[in-house]
Amino acid sequence: PGVRIYAQKVKAAVMAAHDSIIAARVKQTRDANRRRRPAPFVEGDLVYISTKNISLPKGLARKLAPKYIGPYRIVR
Repeated sequence: PGVRIYAQKVKAAVMAAHDSIIAARVKQTRDANRRRRPAPFVEGDLVYISTKNISLPKGLARKLAPKYIGPYRIVR
């Protein structure tokens, strides 16, 4: 009997933690979206692209590569 009660308490604690995580995720998403601004770009604009997350050709040192490449036209 003691084991069953303990298992129920642990299950309730896990469910409460899960609910709290979900509630926190919803709140963080709502707060983040509240501060978001619409993209200032429209189709046809010319933009430069950051090379921070782009893999560069082999043999080219990252610190010698340009920080931005472009301009590229926004297609869609």
